[in-house]
Amino acid sequence: MKRGNPGRPRPSKDGEVHSTAELTEQARLPGTALDFEDLYRQYKAKVFSTAYRMLSNHADAEDVTQDIFVKVFQKLPTFRGDSAVSTWIYRIAVNACLDFRRRRKRHETVPLNDEAEQVSVGLNLGRLIEGVIPKMPAGYREVFVLHDIQGLKHEEIGKILGITDGASKSQLHRARAFLRRELAPYLSDRPWLKEV
Repeated sequence: MKRGNPGRPRPSKDGEVHSTAELTEQARLPGTALDFEDLYRQYKAKVFSTAYRMLSNHADAEDVTQDIFVKVFQKLPTFRGDSAVSTWIYRIAVNACLDFRRRRKRHETVPLNDEAEQVSVGLNLGRLIEGVIPKMPAGYREVFVLHDIQGLKHEEIGKILGITDGASKSQLHRARAFLRRELAPYLSDRPWLKEV
């Protein structure tokens, strides 16, 4: 059963919480309370996708996604509305993934199969990219996943990771260069790779 709580964030017209002023204004509208179930439904897939790409392991990503939403639930009453709810949730997600990697003290790598070198026309670029993401240095990977996969802007990534917009752009540039280098042997006959 959903329970409205006047202290909880409330969505704007586009479904996103942006500011304390919007929270105050929308608090007057009946039936607009955004509760944990709503957040879970809205962000579960994106949070899992982020965790999976940062951890490169389906089971670990599922575990961390559950941990992330436990933290979201626990911290929901303290959300001040200083940033969008999505920024707040991604910040929790990225921190949870970093904590998980530190706890496990392992560096996951997913090597490209030798068979991939023999594949030419039927090559699946998406699979190759997924195979390279775990090899990226952590800073590159975080920005690449948040920008090129999740579609966040550099300003939002900066808030999530605690870096400047310029640092986010620089990390993305380096991540793409890393990706080009790693994929070059597999796609040397494809000139459009230079655009990646």
